[in-house]
Amino acid sequence: MAVLEGGVSAALAGIGAESGSPLHVVTKPDPAGALGHYKTSHRCVMVSTQGASSRFFELRNGSTTNVVVIHKVRVEWTQTAAHTVAILSSLDIYKCTAFSVVDTTNTVTPVISKLRTSFATAGVEVRGLTVAGVAAGMTGGTLVKDTAPLRQFGLWLLAAVPTAGPTPRITGEYWPDVGRGESPLILVQNEGFSIENRVLLGAAAGSAVSIDVAWSELTAY
Repeated sequence: MAVLEGGVSAALAGIGAESGSPLHVVTKPDPAGALGHYKTSHRCVMVSTQGASSRFFELRNGSTTNVVVIHKVRVEWTQTAAHTVAILSSLDIYKCTAFSVVDTTNTVTPVISKLRTSFATAGVEVRGLTVAGVAAGMTGGTLVKDTAPLRQFGLWLLAAVPTAGPTPRITGEYWPDVGRGESPLILVQNEGFSIENRVLLGAAAGSAVSIDVAWSELTAY
């Protein structure tokens, strides 16, 4: 029977059944060293004639040495106004490569929060669509998105907003299950991801979109 010996305590832990006693384990975030763990959030609206493939949010890693590990992306999407016709659209997350320039038009820069004061300043660039919304979405960046999205958040948008029942709404997450062997999204230099609307909306439309992102910046993963 194999054993593990603690480097400091010299205590032994049996590996295997060991009379059915579980091994006590404490999990912690990925070791960040001189870098850190971060979160940001953004809120904007979806407007009439919202364009297909119009971008609402993006994150880019410009570091030559550090990798960015995306731990969680949360999207909350709520219809707020009647649509010209009922339509199924989606907010999709795409990995982006050759991402050398973030969008420069119709953008705001969300605030990045360090999850520990002593962490280094985040090295990524993030942009969100202007809060009031623009049909064309964010533009002006240089990026190539993958042909298929990492995750899709579909919502059936109605021609009339219900007054006596639930409003169309979805809360979705891209949250890789690392504990079961699923890899998170790992971004090297000039890689990132974007969130965009799938289909062209009609002359009348309206939704509120909230996006939350958590990630770490590491020298290796």
